[in-house]
Amino acid sequence: MIIGIIGVLLILVAWAVEAEESVRKHKSLIDLKFAIIYLVATSCLAIYSYQINDAIFFWFQIGLLAIVLFEIFYTIVVKKVHRR
Repeated sequence: MIIGIIGVLLILVAWAVEAEESVRKHKSLIDLKFAIIYLVATSCLAIYSYQINDAIFFWFQIGLLAIVLFEIFYTIVVKKVHRR
């Protein structure tokens, strides 16, 4: 179980670092089409992990959902700013 938690935390930290990099450079580092597909896939996996009562996998997916939602929001904002 500890190995699973460590893996989850490392992946979430890696995604968070990528999101922070986007904000710091004022650039979108994620393709919007990819992000939307990833969002749907992660949502499905979150629902599945809830159904099978896998808490670690569930919270991992919820963390990824939050980061991807932020990336999508930031991508849309950055694209609007660069169009002006």
